[in-house]
Amino acid sequence: MPVTPGINKTLGGAVIAACLTVLPPSAAHAALPADVTLPDTGVTVRESSADPLTVSSYTLGNLAYLRRGEAFAKQKGYQEITVAPGGTKALAVPSSYSSGHDSVLLADLVSEKAVKIQTVQKPFVAHFAHWSRDGRKVVLTVQRKAAGGWTTTGFVIVDVAAKTARTVTVSGVDPAATFRWTPDNAQLVAAHQGGVRFYGQDGTARRTLAKTGAPGGGEDVFSPSGKGLMTWCPASYAEDVCVWDRSSGKIAVKVKGVKPKALLGWWDERSFVAVLPGSGVYKVVVVDVKGKGLRVLADVSARDWNRKIYLSYTRS
Repeated sequence: MPVTPGINKTLGGAVIAACLTVLPPSAAHAALPADVTLPDTGVTVRESSADPLTVSSYTLGNLAYLRRGEAFAKQKGYQEITVAPGGTKALAVPSSYSSGHDSVLLADLVSEKAVKIQTVQKPFVAHFAHWSRDGRKVVLTVQRKAAGGWTTTGFVIVDVAAKTARTVTVSGVDPAATFRWTPDNAQLVAAHQGGVRFYGQDGTARRTLAKTGAPGGGEDVFSPSGKGLMTWCPASYAEDVCVWDRSSGKIAVKVKGVKPKALLGWWDERSFVAVLPGSGVYKVVVVDVKGKGLRVLADVSARDWNRKIYLSYTRS
C-alpha cells in the first residue's frame, strides 16, 4: 500500500506560526551534493544536480521538514509540507486547528512571505496536498473521523494567486479516495471502487476507469507526458504495478518482478520511484517499466520506515 503522511489532528486551538522556518536565501542556490542526510533520521539521499526530481520535503510521523538548498529545517507546528513544481512555493498543513478551523500556510520561498488560508471546520480535516503542474492550484483531500479510521468526503482547492480556498463535497466518493490533478491541471483523479475516477473541479464525475486498481503514490501519478497513469494493479493480477493509457483506458504495461512497499511518482517517461524492501533496510530505487532497478536514491532503515517516513519529490 502507498505511504502517506500522518493524519492525526490535535483538537486544541494552538496558534499557527506566521511563516515557515527557512534557511538564508543563499543556501537555496547552492550546488546539490552527492549525498544529503535527512535530520532526525538515518536516511541518506543520493542525488545529482542533473536529476529530474529532488527531495524537497519529507515527513516523519507527524513532523514536517522543508528543504532549502543543501539542508532541511523542521517546520514546528506543521504535519505536512509540499513544494510546487519549480520549487518556488510551498504549502504546509498545520498540526492543529485554529479557532475551530483547519487551514494551510501558503509560502513564497523566494520572497519568504506567507499567508494563512482557512479550509474546513472541525471535525473535518483537509490534508494530503497535491500541486497542479502549473503551480497555480493545490488540491487537498477532505476527511472526517469515522468508525475504524478516516473517511473522505470531498476536496479543497486552494487558488494560489487569489489566496482563497474552496471546499467541494463529492457525492458517492470512495471513502479511501485521495485527490490529485490531471496533467492538464483541469480535472482531479482519485480511487473509486477498485478503479480510477476523474472529477471536474465542481466535484462531478467526468469519467471512470473500472478495475484498474487504485492510483499509485507520490506527488503525480501521471507520466511526464501525461499519457501514462500508474496504479496498484488489481488483486487479480500477479503484478503489483500497472501503467494504463490515459486516453484509451487500456493497460499499457504490467511491471514484472517488482513488489514495492510504496510508489513515489514518475522519474521520467519510462521509469518511476519505488520503495523496495530488503534485509532490515528499505531502498528508494528508480525502476524502469520493465522491472529493472536503475539506481538507488536512498537507503531507509527499518526503524525510520516504521516511524512513517515519507519523501516528497518535486520536479525541477
